[in-house]
Amino acid sequence: MRRDTWIPLVALAVIVVALASLPPERHVGHLLVPIFVHGALIRTGVVLFLFGALMAIIVLAWADPWAQRWTRAFQVTALVAWAAGFVVSFYPSYVTWGTPIAWSEPRTQMVVRVMAVAVLVFGLARWINDPRAIAAASALVGLAVPLLVWRTGVIRHPIDPIGTSPSLRFQVTYLLVLLCTVAIGLWSTYRLAERGE
Repeated sequence: MRRDTWIPLVALAVIVVALASLPPERHVGHLLVPIFVHGALIRTGVVLFLFGALMAIIVLAWADPWAQRWTRAFQVTALVAWAAGFVVSFYPSYVTWGTPIAWSEPRTQMVVRVMAVAVLVFGLARWINDPRAIAAASALVGLAVPLLVWRTGVIRHPIDPIGTSPSLRFQVTYLLVLLCTVAIGLWSTYRLAERGE
């Protein structure tokens, strides 16, 4: 076992303990747990997409081989985190709205479109197999995602249910879960970049 394997293990343990210790929320009860995981994974995806865009800009400016490896790795981990966040949302969406995928919800549409476009653009760039094309794809998607998240409206989806919660405990717990998921995402990216993925 690698020496740095403790990082995701500790982060995962912190997530489990933090979520297990959450009291039921007044309106959604224990459904708060998958909601926290969904939100943390989607925001982790945003962070990883953005970091990938920053690495891509370095590639476009200086053609740095180190940044090329990290750009490719961020493409994978950002997509995995984003897709995982989407899948986790199925259960709370079904319980709350009666359908696992609320297609009428603008945020759901945005999440699906980002996944589809990212897979298409990243896949095409890798098929071309040119470092600048791969970097351009990462820069395009990575810079667009935070803007889309910020600009997309809502119908039933709360805008910021945790940030606007009066419970400091819920806010701190969510922040802790988010930091841990980002740490796991960055560690996974490092491992992929190290392998040259």
